[in-house]
Amino acid sequence: MLRRLISVLLLVVALDAYAQQVVVNKQRHFPKTVPAGNYSGICWLGGDRYAVVDDKSQSAGFHLFTIQIDSLTGDILSVRADSFVTSHQPNRDEEGICYVPHTNTVFVSSESDGQIIEYTLDGQLTGRRLNIPEVFAGIYSNRGFEALTYNAATHLFWTTTENTLKTDGTKPNIQRELSNRLRLQSFSDDLQPLHQYWYVTDTLRAKSPEGKCTLGVSGLAALDNGQLVILERQVQKTSSGIGSSVRVRLYLVNPTAHQPGDELEKQLLTEFRTSINLTRRSFANYEGLCLGPRLADGRQVLLLVADSQNQYKGYLHDWFKTIVLSTPTPTP
Repeated sequence: MLRRLISVLLLVVALDAYAQQVVVNKQRHFPKTVPAGNYSGICWLGGDRYAVVDDKSQSAGFHLFTIQIDSLTGDILSVRADSFVTSHQPNRDEEGICYVPHTNTVFVSSESDGQIIEYTLDGQLTGRRLNIPEVFAGIYSNRGFEALTYNAATHLFWTTTENTLKTDGTKPNIQRELSNRLRLQSFSDDLQPLHQYWYVTDTLRAKSPEGKCTLGVSGLAALDNGQLVILERQVQKTSSGIGSSVRVRLYLVNPTAHQPGDELEKQLLTEFRTSINLTRRSFANYEGLCLGPRLADGRQVLLLVADSQNQYKGYLHDWFKTIVLSTPTPTP
């Protein structure tokens, strides 16, 4: 009991240090070099190379992007879509993507079939996939695996569903102001399931009973020390579009301070809100999150990408944003 208490106290101290030292850069879009899309996941391939999935692409695969980041501030300097690589299979509603350096491959999660499968960097299927536990079969429609990450230092994959599984409860909506109770699942390099933890989101808070409101986890980023950054986002859409908003909160959790099966304690890293009204069009439904490079002083960059629904009705943009963890990642 004493050991557990000490671990929790150390976690709180470490998380507080993060919360006090986070830099949030402005979101940016690049209409001349990034075509309209439904960009739902992103991963860093090294250097200025990234892979980006589009949940409504004409066939299964991913885009290859070049993204230049200021090495001092972490701000985005440019984004360019270079090519699309594909297996020529039907689109699987691809939502999350992660890069595995030792195999030089990516894994892509799908909401349509509930699978996480491996591709070579030229878009070809390898035939390998994560061995998803049977409990994840009970997914609400269009509320499955959006978040996916891999860390080469810990040799772990992590994923979770956007919303509560059917076997675990009711998902929130505009009439049900609930939290999501999610199963955060890890996998080892052999693609077999390892540990599972509970993660509870904030409670949905709708501003009005009209329109649509959703709350869920859309992104994960695994840090070198075993901690995870979790992207919670609440989207409220009005019937007219005007007044719609997205609230994004990034939380830090540390599974190494808990036993498998525990509910993870979380600490807010940062939060921000985007919206659309008569004069402002910042609305950005951030669905993708990944680790980017470290800056010259050792700070860690997080990169986010938003799904514009193909620049819906000309109102939305394909936004990109960076957040900088202002201290080097501490060791456990």
